[in-house]
Amino acid sequence: MDLCVREQQQECLETDRRFPVMELLGQIRDTSPASSRNTSNGALVGENYTLFSAVRNGLPLADVRASVVAGEVIQKRSYQTRRKIWDAISRRYLSVCADWVGGSLAEASESGLQSAEYLSLAYLYFALRDHLVFDFVTQVVSDKWQRQATAIDRYDVLDFLKQQADEFPQINRWRESTLQKLASNALSSLRDFGVLRGIRKKYIQRPTIASETVFHLLCILMAEGLRGQAILSAPDWRLFLWSETDVVSALSELAQKRWIRFERVGRTVILEMIRMPEVPNEPK
Repeated sequence: MDLCVREQQQECLETDRRFPVMELLGQIRDTSPASSRNTSNGALVGENYTLFSAVRNGLPLADVRASVVAGEVIQKRSYQTRRKIWDAISRRYLSVCADWVGGSLAEASESGLQSAEYLSLAYLYFALRDHLVFDFVTQVVSDKWQRQATAIDRYDVLDFLKQQADEFPQINRWRESTLQKLASNALSSLRDFGVLRGIRKKYIQRPTIASETVFHLLCILMAEGLRGQAILSAPDWRLFLWSETDVVSALSELAQKRWIRFERVGRTVILEMIRMPEVPNEPK
């Protein structure tokens, strides 16, 4: 094994031991079989915000499930509806590294429902926790954006699903109504997160991404073992409809905040963490 590779792996192990959040962040990405249930409830932007605002105001994360199911936090008449909402929120934001993800969303909720601080962070984990959505945005939506073809509709999603069926044969067994609903929910969710605009006709737009969201994605990529140029080239940045130039600009801003050390000379990239992901303080 190359000495540089061994040193890099050892650095990752030592970082994980000193900062356990990093080890958990390496498990964030959705690797489960393709499922139509992941987006069946839509983005749930309002429900997410209500829940994490309650956490910011003192509701312990350990009590969130009981509060949602009992209808104390999210006011929905049906118990079954509340259970479905909880299942979706839990999978997206609280099933892996809940203290870091949930605590960070709670802090971001202080900026408001439509703020870049809250909305972009919620979008990042929504996409990372559903690889059909992740692949659709980083492949289809990003490609259209690069070609300056901003119009998008459900047929783009349906064509994408047909292509995905080669890798996930179970898609071929989904009913037509299921495919249509998934396509509609995927587009409406991306609109709610600011990646699309429009009601009947939808168009791609670049979402506004907060520095905290950039930091979260950087932490995840480093937790997965990426270093140097591999971080700049990661497809994940396409979730934001960014080019490599945009990534460099965003990382330079983090360096100015002294959250990271970042230098790039040609293809040589030096990127080191100064700030490390730590569980936010408990609300008072």
